[in-house]
Amino acid sequence: MTYLAVFESDKWRLERDALARALADDWPQAQVKLAVPGSAGSEVRDVEWLYRTGRGELEGYAHADGQGIYLEGPIDVVADFVVWYRRIVPAEEQVIFCDEAYSFDGLVPLDATKEDVIAVAERSF
Repeated sequence: MTYLAVFESDKWRLERDALARALADDWPQAQVKLAVPGSAGSEVRDVEWLYRTGRGELEGYAHADGQGIYLEGPIDVVADFVVWYRRIVPAEEQVIFCDEAYSFDGLVPLDATKEDVIAVAERSF
């Protein structure tokens, strides 16, 4: 299942270099790849990463518009990334956690925990 953490803003976007730095600082084990402008898929996937943990593997990428990330992996690892992402997006932006089919969605507050994020996803089951 593909999960999303997104926001809509006319004022702010998460620039690719800032995201790449944040990933390197906060998730040093992640393998990060920046899209080459003009290459296939670069208009959609700006930054991609792979994170392996004992709980499973997470694949993530940021949309080129700088207003969302897509995550595939175990929900508890996804939730860790959603909580992290919420903290790097300015407080005045509302971050929404959902799946690709919008079978669930919920706001992610600044003080969200991993358990809060998982609870949003579990409401769809």
